[in-house]
Amino acid sequence: MIHPVRFFLLGTIRAQYGDEGLPVGSPLQQAMLAALLLRDGRAAGAGELIEALWGDEAPASASAMLRTYAWRWRKVLEHDSDAPVILTSVGDGYRTVVPAGAVDALHMEKLAAAAMGAARGGEEPAQVRRLFAEALELWGGEPLTGVPGPFAEQQRTRLGELRTSLLEERCGLDLELGDTALAIPVLRDLTAEHPLRERPYALLMRALYQSGCQADALALYDRARRLLAEELGVDPGPELREIHQRILRNDPTLLGTAATRPAPAVQPGPVPAQLPADIADFTGREAELEALHTALTAAVREPAGNSALPIAAVSGMGGVGKTALALRVAHRLRAGFPDGQLYADLRGDQDTPADPNVLLASFLTALGIAPGAVPEALEDRARLFRSLLDVRRVLVVLDNARDAAQVRPLLPGSARCAVLVTGRARLFGLATAVQVDLDVFSVAEARRLLARTAGAERVADDPAAVGELIRHCGRLPLAVRIVAARLASRPAWTVARLADRLAAEQDRMAELRLGDLAVAGAFEWGYRQLTAEQADAFRVVAAVCRPDIGARAAAAVLGTGPRRAEDLLESLVDAGMLTAPRPGRYRYHDLLRVFALQITGPDGPDGAEEQAEEQATAQRHHLHFLLANASAAFQRLVPGDPIGTALTPALAPALTPGPAFEDAQAAADWVAEEFEAAITAVLATARRAAPVEDVRAAADLLVALSPFDADPRYGRLADAAAAVAQAADALGDQRSLGRAEFVRGNLAVQAARLDEAAEHSRRAADACRAGGDVVVLQQALNDLGLLAQFQHRYQEAVRLYDEANSLARALGHRDGQTATALNSALAQVRDGRPAEAAAACRRLLPGLTDAEEWTGLSYALYVLGLASHELGEHQQAVTALEECLRICRAAGIPLREAQARYRLADTLRLLDRHEEALDQALRALADCRELAAERDRGHALVIVARTLDGLGRTEEALDRLREAQELFDGLGLPDAEDVRRVLARLDGSADAPEAPAKTGYVVGVA
Repeated sequence: MIHPVRFFLLGTIRAQYGDEGLPVGSPLQQAMLAALLLRDGRAAGAGELIEALWGDEAPASASAMLRTYAWRWRKVLEHDSDAPVILTSVGDGYRTVVPAGAVDALHMEKLAAAAMGAARGGEEPAQVRRLFAEALELWGGEPLTGVPGPFAEQQRTRLGELRTSLLEERCGLDLELGDTALAIPVLRDLTAEHPLRERPYALLMRALYQSGCQADALALYDRARRLLAEELGVDPGPELREIHQRILRNDPTLLGTAATRPAPAVQPGPVPAQLPADIADFTGREAELEALHTALTAAVREPAGNSALPIAAVSGMGGVGKTALALRVAHRLRAGFPDGQLYADLRGDQDTPADPNVLLASFLTALGIAPGAVPEALEDRARLFRSLLDVRRVLVVLDNARDAAQVRPLLPGSARCAVLVTGRARLFGLATAVQVDLDVFSVAEARRLLARTAGAERVADDPAAVGELIRHCGRLPLAVRIVAARLASRPAWTVARLADRLAAEQDRMAELRLGDLAVAGAFEWGYRQLTAEQADAFRVVAAVCRPDIGARAAAAVLGTGPRRAEDLLESLVDAGMLTAPRPGRYRYHDLLRVFALQITGPDGPDGAEEQAEEQATAQRHHLHFLLANASAAFQRLVPGDPIGTALTPALAPALTPGPAFEDAQAAADWVAEEFEAAITAVLATARRAAPVEDVRAAADLLVALSPFDADPRYGRLADAAAAVAQAADALGDQRSLGRAEFVRGNLAVQAARLDEAAEHSRRAADACRAGGDVVVLQQALNDLGLLAQFQHRYQEAVRLYDEANSLARALGHRDGQTATALNSALAQVRDGRPAEAAAACRRLLPGLTDAEEWTGLSYALYVLGLASHELGEHQQAVTALEECLRICRAAGIPLREAQARYRLADTLRLLDRHEEALDQALRALADCRELAAERDRGHALVIVARTLDGLGRTEEALDRLREAQELFDGLGLPDAEDVRRVLARLDGSADAPEAPAKTGYVVGVA
């Protein structure tokens, strides 16, 4: 059976199945495969493989690791890993079964043996040279690059020595055939790489002699002789001495066939000046221009000791302006390269990229080589090209390259030249002096280009519309150039009109087209270079990638493993179709995402209906991935809360690779990273007429996110909840409606929007009763009690808390029972029933202490302290509040700590301990400000004022009270009236209601 799998060991290890690259795993996994492949079908036992991979430093788990590597390779290589035919077991070891020619290193050795045999057999030198060249062309770099272990190191040395010998043989044939110009650059490299190896010196001396440089050849001998003496203490060997003597006596046989073969005919002609015209309205890019100019002028300055060819590379997505930038730099540098400028479009974004062999023929004729004298083979042309440029200053611009392999033969060898390369993907493998990853325009650059092309006055007249137009273009230079040209061609149009035409995403690609300029066309070429798997990933992930996406989420959407998903996304980054703003996160340019969502036809879904289904499926999978992980985060933050088990089950196990969050902080970190993606997923679900199951998942995702600190993002979460509420109402789904309204009310409470909070919480309670959603009803009732308490309706608050407490008891939610009981006790304190409140706290304290439930314990001590204060038991109040402070500090409960501190200050004031009271009150005020706890900051201000008044500092007290009144007025709280009474009397009775905690997971609002 023939297996179409091929292995590449002469360079970085690669494996291919047909034209598809295969994952090769870790360096040690690669080392195992290399050790087997280079045995050419012979088996290797476990002991041999362990020695090959680790030598004397094998870990205890080495045998198990070998079995793991074998299992991984079989998953990659075999059609049926249970019946392997490529990687087979032999005893405790393995062997590889692959056809001849499937391993580049083994194929190279067979070619080398054939070439050596042909040379010994006296075959024609030209034919023998072709065999050597064929073997050498298989090299892609240092063999087994980056592969660890004694075996790999031994093979690197052996194969490297073989390559050197092949190069020597091939260069000897070049000299025999009179192709001196082809041999000299290679021999110079060999003498530099192997300064103590004599044969390259001998061959290079002969080559220089054939070129008419007898003095240089003799000087080279003297240099080699001194080096051997200094380093090894020996004289040159027989071969080197013989060449030296033959040169001294002008031995004609050193010329080989060169005496009868004409040298390549260099015809006089014009200095090549192949650069296309510069762009008249080139805009911006100052930093990039400076970086490229600095790197490439190294060839002009020719610093002492520099022998490296300066290469500058520019990469970036289609339409970002790579060619324009390269041409601007090249034209600026023309004067520094008087021997010419060569330019080629490598067509790397097209189906048939330019052939380096054809391009070299074009370059050689431009440099004066007669067409008939251009060699046939790629390597021969490349060597002649390097020879011609060895003493010239030439700038080479290689535009739109596919990859480094396409570029490498086109590179000069001299540091007097310079190369500027552009391509969508980074050209890994090129030793660049500078790499510019070209991004989109800044807003200022986009505005400047619009003004230069469409007119400065039109741009200045409507800056808001200009901003919208630039946003719709995604600041992509090609898109900005197109809209600028459209405006210039339509003087009657306003900027606002064109911006309106681009506002709808579905119309944007059609609008961004003018003549032969089209954004979609620039993207289309890049898309057509993708493999089928990459193209599917590019389309499908676009449906959910807003603003970005991680590898695990992409894996859920694509139905593959996280590692494979990450490899796919990274390959799209390499292709310039995605960006990676930070490790593990991926993002589309806005216009590329729009393009991806509109692909239909042979390379995508067949028609709009199939396209819509593909995108809806991706959105559904993404939504359920987010819900599964948010549920896990919720349960880590508030373990035991019944709502954690009342969320929608995940769509399928394959879509729920939820991380095992180590602690609450890890859960919060995940929520922070995925928050925007989750909100976007919820909004997309609510707006696409999704089925009821998806709307329920969206509502539950919002509930799962709600306990995490989202204050800065209040508007986004509230908007999403409003959209879900509307969708649920349209479907008649009371369960989803109740949960969405609960989230809206909960957020409004945290933002102190009391009227809004009351409206949504009442709707939530009504919908939950109608839908039988007891879990969320308990939460909604607690919120309603909290709102009643904020409004000083204390008896209503106690009733609502008691109903919530009954539901918590029925649900077995102990923390919910505790919180609602303490909320009720706090309301009783404010309702003038402190004795009942104190009794309730004392009943709860033993159980909370035994359970070490610090949040509930600190709250119980806090309420007990307030009740004791109201009962006139001030010392008992101080004791309870100080114990509350100690627990809050130890357990990290900063808001309750601040509340206990300013209430402690109020009690200390009544005990005539004014200085202590002021210190505690000011510390509490600073903490509230840092925590952005505005309502508590108002209460702390009132107590600071009362304490200052007790110290006789009345004016300062009045200032603090006015600040508190203004704050409470802004929050719409009735506490403002209490402050007005204190301002009027300054007699120490603020009567400010407390901030009750919220049941279960919901953080108390101060």
